[in-house]
Amino acid sequence: MTDSRSAHKYNPVVTPMVTVLLALTAVCFCLVVLRAFRVERDEYGFLLWNLFLAWLPLVVSIAAILYSRLAPKRLLTPGLVILGIAWLLLFPNAPYLTTDFIHLLFGGRLFTSFNSIGLLFWFDLIVYFLFAWCGLLLGYLSMRHFQAIVQRYSSLAVGWAFVIAASFLGGFGVYLGRVVRLNSWDAVFSPFRLIEGVIEGLTPDAAVFTFMFGFFIFGIYVSLYALQRDRSGS
Repeated sequence: MTDSRSAHKYNPVVTPMVTVLLALTAVCFCLVVLRAFRVERDEYGFLLWNLFLAWLPLVVSIAAILYSRLAPKRLLTPGLVILGIAWLLLFPNAPYLTTDFIHLLFGGRLFTSFNSIGLLFWFDLIVYFLFAWCGLLLGYLSMRHFQAIVQRYSSLAVGWAFVIAASFLGGFGVYLGRVVRLNSWDAVFSPFRLIEGVIEGLTPDAAVFTFMFGFFIFGIYVSLYALQRDRSGS
């Protein structure tokens, strides 16, 4: 197995982005609480739950990084495979936050409350955007972690092949979550329901949805990857 030079240069556990994501998560929480007090009802608790789920792939990817450094050699491959499968099941939770805009568009509250210019709508738009952006960053960073692991034990080309495959699998996962209404834990607690959902998702419309979100996820990843590389000067 060959180590990728870029994988060694990248320290995927200790990074300022994790601190930024923690701060952004705190901001999202405060905005939801502020809104609940302002309108005297809690309508956005589901956003906090979805954001919690979006953190799970990053937690798994950090665990995988630490495992790759500390695990005995004979346990390295099976352990990373298990963590990789867990990550693939959880990863769609991160880009899934972008689909929550559907609640803003079809929730029947456009340009209502606060005042005549619809201040509540603009406030909600910012809230949804921040949650979606946080989800995309969480997804990017967790995928970056696993790309680094794959490149470390294979090559740059295999690392990018992993990114492409994970992007489109993630797109299909978003479809299963938003349209079929499956959850990541269905793979463990309701495997037959998951199989039925996957079969149900083998349609032309599902394929279009999957490719749209797959390209979207991959495009966001490449953009953030390029920005990070440019900033580091590597």
